[in-house]
Amino acid sequence: MDYKDYYTILGVKKTATADEIKKAYRKLAAKHHPDVNADDPAAADRFKEIGEAYEVLKDPEKRKLYDKVGKDWKKYQQAGATGDFDFSRYGFGGNGGQQYTYQGDMGDIFGQGGFSDFFESIFGGRQGGNPFSGARGFRTAQSPQKGSDAKANLPISLEEAWLGTTKSVSINGKNTQIKIPEGITTGKKLRLKGRGQPGFNGGPAGDLLISVTVNTPENIKLEDHHVYINIAVSMFTLILGGKVDVKTPKNSFRLNVEQGTENGKKFKLSGKGFPVFGKPNQFGDLFVTLQATIPTDFSVDELRELKKMAERRKLA
Repeated sequence: MDYKDYYTILGVKKTATADEIKKAYRKLAAKHHPDVNADDPAAADRFKEIGEAYEVLKDPEKRKLYDKVGKDWKKYQQAGATGDFDFSRYGFGGNGGQQYTYQGDMGDIFGQGGFSDFFESIFGGRQGGNPFSGARGFRTAQSPQKGSDAKANLPISLEEAWLGTTKSVSINGKNTQIKIPEGITTGKKLRLKGRGQPGFNGGPAGDLLISVTVNTPENIKLEDHHVYINIAVSMFTLILGGKVDVKTPKNSFRLNVEQGTENGKKFKLSGKGFPVFGKPNQFGDLFVTLQATIPTDFSVDELRELKKMAERRKLA
């Protein structure tokens, strides 16, 4: 039976605070939980070792004794049966000192093999008798712990963000249906209670945090709830006037383009833009910029007429 360095097992320094120990435990427990590593037989033993280390280091009294006994644990174990160990050397017992006890077999609480022989050699149990005597007992059972939060990145289309949708996300091999509300934008996070990593010792499951990314087409820019769209139109539409159709995931519009409209003209359609997240029936504005396209397939006769027109305009 070897000495167990609980600090090394949790990957923390001996000066670690209670919060640092708790954070390290939760991270490792989530990583090595048997439910997450069904194909790794060693995960269960690793998970058990991590839980044992946390059981000692999270408890100020257990941690104090563990730190002081240290690698003298064998002498301490032997003294547990004979009563010859000098507890006062470690600050436990002695003249007027307070002593600690666990009454009963730890196997009754944790089952056979619940804790290692090393643990029991210090804190009592089936191996070597119970070295503690007195009235006050250690709380040895691990308290219920909430599972770690799971995180997922969810890319969606502009149309899905505009109208709202339901997406399927796989967490630990299980498909979870996620309802995406309309008006969600990149960077928004959705929290689903109880959809994260399973809890420990009967504790509740963690939450699922969904980070959303809205993929927009190249000709569309989404800023908050305002939409900016560039639409290519024939140069003749700008010169002669005409109609331009604009379609969004929710509505369709027709713009009246006056004769002689400049290239790059911007139109504002108030209240026709992206939904305001969390505010039903509120929408941003839609800004439409017209970009002229120049034909490249003019016939010889058409080019001749264009040249004549250009000459006439120079002389005018």
